[in-house]
Amino acid sequence: MKSFFFASFLFLLAEYSFAEELINYTITSDSQKNTLKGGLEAIGNVVVKRTKDDFEASSDKLTYDNDSKTLKLFGNVFIKNLESEGLSIEETSGDELTIFTDTGVFEFKSQNKNRVKTKIKF
Repeated sequence: MKSFFFASFLFLLAEYSFAEELINYTITSDSQKNTLKGGLEAIGNVVVKRTKDDFEASSDKLTYDNDSKTLKLFGNVFIKNLESEGLSIEETSGDELTIFTDTGVFEFKSQNKNRVKTKIKF
């Protein structure tokens, strides 16, 4: 029984490298599981930090699809310090965020007529 709890604890904190340039992300959540194809799903109080800068994200759920190289955050998504294609975003929030890890391009969506709110630094 102790080994089950220890194994569960190990899944609460994981570090993953997405994209070929090996950008490292540390993902902390209530639970995580991986797929045979190199995907990842994290559920509950998800926090994502990138080791090369001050990027930080939080959400209810995260999925990573290795085939499409997409990192998706769902539910109560909040982002700080996102750099993409020469654009510097201080803060942004919405319902669903997709980051294409091979290019760094992102797409933010909101649902139920909510709005995406973004603070940009020029």
